[in-house]
Amino acid sequence: MLDNEEYAHGRRRSVDVGGLALALENQGLGHGWGGWEQVEQGETRYAELLSQMYTQTQTTVDPSNMNLSPIEIPPETRSRLILALDGWHFEPHKLPDEEVLYCAQLLFEALFRKHGMHQDTGVSLTDISGFLRHLRLLYCGHNSYHNFHHALDVLQACHAFLCAAGALPPASVLCRDGRTWEPDRFGRDGRLAFKLSNMDLFALFIAAIGHDVGHPGLTNMFMKNANAPLSTVFDGKSALEHMHYTIIIYAMRHHGLGALLDRPKIGQCFRKSLAGIVLATDMSVHFDFMSSFRHLANGKDFPLDYQRLLLCQAIIKCADISNPSRPPGVSHYWANALMSEWTSQASLEKHWHLPLTVQPSASPLVQVQGQIFFISTFAMPLMDVTALLVPEMRQFADQCTANLVSWQTEEAALIGSCDRAAIRPSSFPFPSPRPPQDFLGSFPLTLPTFALDHADEPQPTLLPPSSPSYLSSSSSSVDGHSDGHRADLSPPDSPVPFVGSGSFVLTSNRSSSSLRTMSCLDKNDATVAMRAAYQAGVRKKRSFYNRYSWTSDLGLNPNASSPNLAMPKAPAVLAANAVNAVKGTPRVVGTVQ
Repeated sequence: MLDNEEYAHGRRRSVDVGGLALALENQGLGHGWGGWEQVEQGETRYAELLSQMYTQTQTTVDPSNMNLSPIEIPPETRSRLILALDGWHFEPHKLPDEEVLYCAQLLFEALFRKHGMHQDTGVSLTDISGFLRHLRLLYCGHNSYHNFHHALDVLQACHAFLCAAGALPPASVLCRDGRTWEPDRFGRDGRLAFKLSNMDLFALFIAAIGHDVGHPGLTNMFMKNANAPLSTVFDGKSALEHMHYTIIIYAMRHHGLGALLDRPKIGQCFRKSLAGIVLATDMSVHFDFMSSFRHLANGKDFPLDYQRLLLCQAIIKCADISNPSRPPGVSHYWANALMSEWTSQASLEKHWHLPLTVQPSASPLVQVQGQIFFISTFAMPLMDVTALLVPEMRQFADQCTANLVSWQTEEAALIGSCDRAAIRPSSFPFPSPRPPQDFLGSFPLTLPTFALDHADEPQPTLLPPSSPSYLSSSSSSVDGHSDGHRADLSPPDSPVPFVGSGSFVLTSNRSSSSLRTMSCLDKNDATVAMRAAYQAGVRKKRSFYNRYSWTSDLGLNPNASSPNLAMPKAPAVLAANAVNAVKGTPRVVGTVQ
């Protein structure tokens, strides 16, 4: 028997989700979704997941238990970091955690020296200080690659590219008086980089520092193969990137940046730009992007707003995969960090009998060949075409080419060696996978549902993949495809380790039991009763597969016919809008951001 409070909570939640499900049904959404055999259940299950995502995002981003004191940089540290930020041999992984935060603050301070930036955005550096400290706590410290160090690396690369182009001042501008800075446009007025507005640049900086926030250390393809709820919500398309964007928006609203988001017309344009830039970091859409960007570089007459968006996307993509264009020592570190993260994922995929989507190898030759494949297929073509529109970026493209030649020379030496196993580059030690307990704090919807049921069971030690092989294009998660078969995801007889990833437990003080309570709605009696009652009255409608199209919904297709598709709706916004569309039903519990 439920007490009054539990009954009221369960009843309220049942009505909320029921109202949302009815709204989705009225819009023709929900049927045939998520692999349901009975299509009538579609809207209800989709409504449950939207409601979960709304609640969990609010809980995750809630800063009430976080130390978000203003960032104060000691003068001597400030001078040293400014000097480091203006160099391309930048190594954030060697900095103490607090100095990583200082660097992010300094880059935004340099951005705000550009004339008109403060006035155009209406944002103060004090607001940004709290936002950056908050954002850092939402990154997973256990990740060897997708962590706040990587976020700073991408932000510094974006800044370096725009400084080289003359569109932004160097960090050293902070060593001068407080006067604002204006670009020297002499002879460069026709350059696209000088057509970027202050709002474009601010959106790019926010996207750069937040583009992987909440990343679980697992790829989109992993979550799709494991039937993680987050992947199901977005039909397996850019699920992580949608989550990153949503968390950024929620965090911004906690630090005085909500007014910018809600300004008439300007706010909508900013959100559209921010979403488009963040989603461009999904490598599964890389070749689609390259096709559009090459058309732009070859002189196709796109609308100016679309041109500016494409350039911002190109800059963040170049920054996101800038490691091959860094000096060799820096480049090798990041290659090793990604190898470590892939090793953990491959171990989990093997343990759960999922298709291998990343395949790290202990073989030095295979590792070198992997670098050659990535640089020649992705990094170098992207850098080369970007340099056509931003000629000052040629120096970074040339470094990428030099690194490729270096890897090819090393490959030739390894192939010519009589004892290849004895030649192990010191920069590529084969890492041990993360222990399962390191994954306990991930954003719940990124975890397979069956794993949540075993969160309190003993955690076995995972071993590296026993038969690693070269990451080929046919099995790579880079292009978002895998030629492996779908595995049976029912829990095995032996205890299944709770394996997700992230650091939300560390920042939000949530226990594994509370995560299970938030995620396993199928066990909620109110939900079961509501679903059964709802099924009696639903009508069959078309499937809503392909709700999200990367090239149209985010305004990346200038020929998109519907203006309503120009802005992606975050799950929380979708939930709120759907519930509010049904008169007489309560809105989702919580304050709509």
